[in-house]
Amino acid sequence: MLDAAKQLNYVPNLAARSLVKQKSGLIGILINRAENEGFWRQFRYSQFINRLEQLLSGYGYHVVLFGLDAASPKLDIISERKLDGVFVVDVKTENFHLISSHFSVGVPLIVVDSIIDDALFYKVNYDYLDAFETMQATTSVQYEYVIIDNFNNKELLEHIAFASKLGPDSIHIMQNDQALELFLRKHEHKKGIILNEFAAISAAKYVDPANLTVICSAGCPEILPLSAGRFTFGDRKPEAAFQLMLQLLDNSMKGPDSSYIHVKADNN
Repeated sequence: MLDAAKQLNYVPNLAARSLVKQKSGLIGILINRAENEGFWRQFRYSQFINRLEQLLSGYGYHVVLFGLDAASPKLDIISERKLDGVFVVDVKTENFHLISSHFSVGVPLIVVDSIIDDALFYKVNYDYLDAFETMQATTSVQYEYVIIDNFNNKELLEHIAFASKLGPDSIHIMQNDQALELFLRKHEHKKGIILNEFAAISAAKYVDPANLTVICSAGCPEILPLSAGRFTFGDRKPEAAFQLMLQLLDNSMKGPDSSYIHVKADNN
């Protein structure tokens, strides 16, 4: 029977297989998007999604991508899908439990780029505290300002600002090019740190890229001007999220001891 199937190039049907395993074979990625996003936010997760989809597809899962309104997510479409596992990306704390309530107990839900005070759910974030400390320890540069990529999750924004160890007047959160230009004109000849390669492309229009060190959170360091410094995380975040999902799909009650998975930079 198996030999005959091989000769006929038979491919197992996902729907039929799911009936046997009581699984759909679908993994959801929920991206929370703000209104009128700048291009640096629009491209921020392209590499993360691409790599995560590759890893999941290679393991036999199909990926369903949902775009949610970060301010007021409409969740009807989620309820219509039976998902085996879910990634929720950059979510406002006040919306998180509304989203999570749409999934039954036993469906692994992993939060990415968010700080959520709930030990029942696992969170995968870059280790920004380690990144800033390592940058300061491995270079002789005195950084005088930081530009932070805007996140929907305000707790993550606050954590990154704290990790930078700079005062409020030296921290700029990306909103638009006009506000960015005004901030950079005040720090034109100073050394600064910027999160997100696409945000750095905007900043390079107003200051010498040689004065910038970029924390490459979008997975695209190759787009940066050659003179800009860079601090990379590589594929570590999608890899960490994928491995955690596999572990929870195998047994949702036996995950890591800590609910926070901190992804360190390649430069360590």
